Amino acid sequence: MARSGKNHKGANSDGGFGTICNGAELARILGVSRPTITKFTKAGMPIYDENGPRKSPRYDSAACIRWWKDRELQKSRGSSDTDDLDIDEIRRRTELARMKKEEISLAVEEERYGDVEAILEELGNALATIRASLMALPKFAAQLEHQDAGVIEKRLEEEVYRMLEELADFTIEEDDGSE
Repeated sequence: MARSGKNHKGANSDGGFGTICNGAELARILGVSRPTITKFTKAGMPIYDENGPRKSPRYDSAACIRWWKDRELQKSRGSSDTDDLDIDEIRRRTELARMKKEEISLAVEEERYGDVEAILEELGNALATIRASLMALPKFAAQLEHQDAGVIEKRLEEEVYRMLEELADFTIEEDDGSE
């Protein structure tokens, strides 16, 4: 259980059955950056103790969540005493907008390039054809067993090139006639 007391800004650190964690872990729990945790601490967020690595603060996650919720409630009522979260909120919203834009762009690209499953099916068919040709290569070579080594080499080379050209000629068929 968290110890009772006040942090360096006078905020109560009476705890709360949360996880005792370092700043990085608390940032992950709250969904904010590590520097934001430092700003919160300077603004009065309760600390559990300063027994972390290099005497860094440790936090009771439940007490910090309560503090943050209370702070956000005060901000929404217009009684905020700091504006340093505003830039973090702007950055968060900007990043969210950027991610949504990327998702939309990806959806447009997927539409432009067609049905991925159909493409994979056609590619699978082409690879199956090449595989069958490769599997037939020993029978093809057996037919050449009484030939001169130069002839065998030339015929095998021609057959391999034929298979490679078949693979290189692979194209996706358009069903709807567009483009």
